[in-house]
Amino acid sequence: MGVRWGVMATDLARIDRAAAEGFDFAQASADLVLRPEEETGRWGAAQAGGLPLMICAVPLPPGVRVTERGFNLYVWTEHLKRVLLWMASLGCRAITWSDGRARLLPVEGEVADLKEQTLQFLFVLGDAAEVHGMTVLVEPLGPSRTNFLNSLEEIAEFLPKVGKDNFAAALSLRELEAIGLPFERLGFRHDLVRHVVLENPQPAAGGRRCPRPDDGYDYAPFVRALRGIDYDGTISLPADADEAGLEYCRRLWTT
Repeated sequence: MGVRWGVMATDLARIDRAAAEGFDFAQASADLVLRPEEETGRWGAAQAGGLPLMICAVPLPPGVRVTERGFNLYVWTEHLKRVLLWMASLGCRAITWSDGRARLLPVEGEVADLKEQTLQFLFVLGDAAEVHGMTVLVEPLGPSRTNFLNSLEEIAEFLPKVGKDNFAAALSLRELEAIGLPFERLGFRHDLVRHVVLENPQPAAGGRRCPRPDDGYDYAPFVRALRGIDYDGTISLPADADEAGLEYCRRLWTT
């Protein structure tokens, strides 16, 4: 089937443009999927145009910490069930957990019970996602973004403890160095990796940037490493990607 190309979207206008630019799907931020349904009715038009919101962020509002004492799992269980039903109607097939603050552990004190709390949350999330045929993608993040689940090794050890089969991992090019995963080691548990964000990994004001032929970064080694493990999942580009950026990334993949 080959890889499918998506664009990260934080607003409805970006989704509208993506359909015309040739993307296969949109990846929606948590802010976008948590907007009131009356504000997102136009998503039906995007779906009619053949552009599903195939990948969405875990629908937790900003500031909610799963690893915080007092996190009410019962309340958030009902929230997840309701929002995932809505997301499924928009074409969502995978959920990414890439919010490092949501799983930040306290630097002092006993954290074993908070890790157990995270396991319980992920079980509930996986259970609710399973009803709609969704996969939950946990992204390992570097220590500047969180202090929990910081490597693919840690993800591989932690996810089986959840006790659900619909879990996998996502990887972002900008995080690979921080999580200690060189390109030549992408083959480590490559069976876990179902989604990739391809972006310029060099820090810049304004956030994530789409790869460009003149941006000074050599993407070929990373792309070759992905092809070397026969990767055939989804690849998202940042929100600033356009038709030219998509075409450049497709050329990278095929040359």
